[in-house]
Amino acid sequence: MLKSKKMMFRLAGMAIVMGFSACKKGPMHPVGPKPVDSMALYLKSLNDYKKSEHQLMAAYFRTWRDKATDPVANKTSMKELPDSLDIALVFPDYTPADNAFWDSLKVVYVPHLHSRGTKVVMSKGISNLINPDYANNEEGYIALAKKIFEENVQAYSLDGLDLDVERSFNPEELERVEGVMKALSKYLGPKSGSDKLLIYDTNQGGNTNLFSVAYSLVDYAIVQSYGRSINTLQDTFDSYANKIKPSQYLIGFSFYEERGTYWGDVTNPLQNSRAYSYAKWQPSQGTKGGIFSYAVDRDGVPQGQNDIVPTTYSVTRELISVMNPTSR
Repeated sequence: MLKSKKMMFRLAGMAIVMGFSACKKGPMHPVGPKPVDSMALYLKSLNDYKKSEHQLMAAYFRTWRDKATDPVANKTSMKELPDSLDIALVFPDYTPADNAFWDSLKVVYVPHLHSRGTKVVMSKGISNLINPDYANNEEGYIALAKKIFEENVQAYSLDGLDLDVERSFNPEELERVEGVMKALSKYLGPKSGSDKLLIYDTNQGGNTNLFSVAYSLVDYAIVQSYGRSINTLQDTFDSYANKIKPSQYLIGFSFYEERGTYWGDVTNPLQNSRAYSYAKWQPSQGTKGGIFSYAVDRDGVPQGQNDIVPTTYSVTRELISVMNPTSR
């Protein structure tokens, strides 16, 4: 099992509990070695965590391929994701509201993943922020943002929202999206005062009209880099570099979806693959935030293999260790 920054918090937390217990049980005037300053240990661990260059691993899990959605056809579940995964992204297509998956997400998966230090984030298309049932004014933006937050984050005790931006906007649509994003920033992201994440997920560059507003509202920009040459990565990040830090930037590859696009991101040997190169790559401006995968439920499946098969998440585990070689 890979060790990560999450383990530092667990150990520090244990130290606090042990330290407090020792103080309660000890004599009024203890004799012997000075007790461990548990709070100082925790604060040191927290400071080390913040200063470290740990790179994140995030992964999109397709809800329609979870065992809870179809116990017969499907071979894995979100509960089986690696304990070293930093962010699990719920990709919710083809899964009706009355499907058993949603109860499993709330009651089983989220508590389990949280216990292992993994954040769970809902992915939604940006078009959800364009709803003609809500007025194109501040009152409408606030009402729609509240609905989106309550139904997609709060309802499942999730850690944030991922907004998938893969389209352009006319002036009215752009006005609505910007307004709702600003309203969402009261609940999510760096301006919210909470630990809830707001993630900007896109296949576009950082010079769009929307990102020129959104960059200050989001924790991370994650760029779908499926099938791209590693030689293009620096130019893409340069379009973001005047707005966000390298540590806020993640690049993504895709596992092979059944009957899906042949991106060719994950090949054997893994050390010669595009995914491995992405894990190793850094922008010239500093250490990147990390990498992410799409269709992590297909981890390890060869390109062209269309059968639904179980996985041990071996590729995800190895790429985490590539990015963070001291976290073994």
